[in-house]
Amino acid sequence: MKFHPAALGLLAALALALAATAQAQTPPQIKPPAAKPAAPSKSAAPAKPAAADAGAKTLSLGAAAGAGAAGAADAASAPRRGILTRDELRACLKDEASIRTRLAALDTQRGPLEAEKAQIATEQQAFRDERVALDVAQKKASEDLNAKFKAFAAKVEASNARVEAFNGATKTGSAQERERAAINKERADLDAERIALEAERNDAVAKLKARVDTFNEKAGLTDKRVADWNDRNNKFTDEVQALEAERKDWVATCSNRRYREEDEAAIKAGK
Repeated sequence: MKFHPAALGLLAALALALAATAQAQTPPQIKPPAAKPAAPSKSAAPAKPAAADAGAKTLSLGAAAGAGAAGAADAASAPRRGILTRDELRACLKDEASIRTRLAALDTQRGPLEAEKAQIATEQQAFRDERVALDVAQKKASEDLNAKFKAFAAKVEASNARVEAFNGATKTGSAQERERAAINKERADLDAERIALEAERNDAVAKLKARVDTFNEKAGLTDKRVADWNDRNNKFTDEVQALEAERKDWVATCSNRRYREEDEAAIKAGK
């Protein structure tokens, strides 16, 4: 009797590296999620104006906020370059806002994915426990029935010996008839016991089969749930990696770049 495996291969660990966030069959080792990707941030820090822009106040775009050591490394490694034009500043600010918005949206997905992963892991453990219980129940039922059929076989063997002895005996008259009646009753009792044992065996098999079928059905549903989770988690991971790549492009293009304060004001004014 085969049992359906309970989706055991669960879950590629949430977290390839949402700077890493993201990336449940049985029992898979579920890895912890990595940290989320850093969002680009604008930290206005006054910088000395370039000679060509004397009199124009300039500020500087930062590198990455909320990324701890990784953000500090981004900021430290980004070279100082020329002052951004208004169009370049507009593009940098627009990309920064877009990255932040999508990062926030991904962050809202991460919690539910983690919670569902934990639920699936709990279900899988329950299936493992139930599988053990099924094996124990099947073994006990088999041992009990085997013991009863073995005892029954010993009774049949003894009865056959009595029949053989009766057939070879020289008894006659009422003694012979009494023994014949006793043997016939014994054979009838043995036949009734055989029928009862077979019914007991059939009942035990039917109950175990029903239990196994229920187990397999629930395990199949969990398998599908795991496959669906993995699909959604893979998509989430791809989005996280793409966003992290975009953030790094932003760092390479915009971080530590100076811009004119008047250009920022013009952009905010819709110019």
